[in-house]
Amino acid sequence: MKPYFQFSGGVVSALLFMVALFFLFVFLPVSMVAEAFSKLGLTPAQGVLMLIAILVGRMVNIPVYTSERLVVVSGPRLMQFGMDEAGRPVRIEQEPESELRKQVFAVNAGGLILPFLLSVTFLIRQHMVFQADGVYPWIGFVLIMVAGGCYAMAKPDALTGMRIPLVLPALITFLCVYFFVPEPFRPVAAYVSGTMGAILGGNLIPLMTRRFRNSVGTPLVVIGGPGTFGGVFVAGILSVLLA
Repeated sequence: MKPYFQFSGGVVSALLFMVALFFLFVFLPVSMVAEAFSKLGLTPAQGVLMLIAILVGRMVNIPVYTSERLVVVSGPRLMQFGMDEAGRPVRIEQEPESELRKQVFAVNAGGLILPFLLSVTFLIRQHMVFQADGVYPWIGFVLIMVAGGCYAMAKPDALTGMRIPLVLPALITFLCVYFFVPEPFRPVAAYVSGTMGAILGGNLIPLMTRRFRNSVGTPLVVIGGPGTFGGVFVAGILSVLLA
């Protein structure tokens, strides 16, 4: 008998299960993002569009600099099948060949460019609508705290180049904003400091350190890429909601 999958809960239970999954993994995250951006002055529709743009931009890396440093890149492992002397099938694996390539540095559209443009937009709006010159010292304070924490926890990664803990930027941002920043400035301070602090401490400052930069051995180093995109995204959304 061939193995098969059987759901014995009935059609109604299956539909309820599908609705629960949709609510948990689609509707709830989208509504949270829309609520976060609404605190920053965007409409729910604009918030959803920004979410889509950031998620699509996550797949776009724009090269900005090619270093003279050469890194070792391993080729794919080759596998072939043949016959031994007795006529039995055997698997033959070939060791991957390595080559030297120049290290390329790139910026991620969804993890750096869009958060930076949004941060500038929110700062301009905050200044024009509320004439809030006093927000800048608070943003600078939280930004330094987030960047310092991310720099202390940043590590080289064999796959992504650099990596920071997922919830660390959001946690530091929330604590600093909630306990130190005046309430009218909290949403903007949380988004700008959380996103830009994660990028500075998780990518830019480590790359300026020769010891850290030399320990990154990936051929493509992406600022705001896979190792830090999650921290930037979560910090920008969760910290604004909690603030």
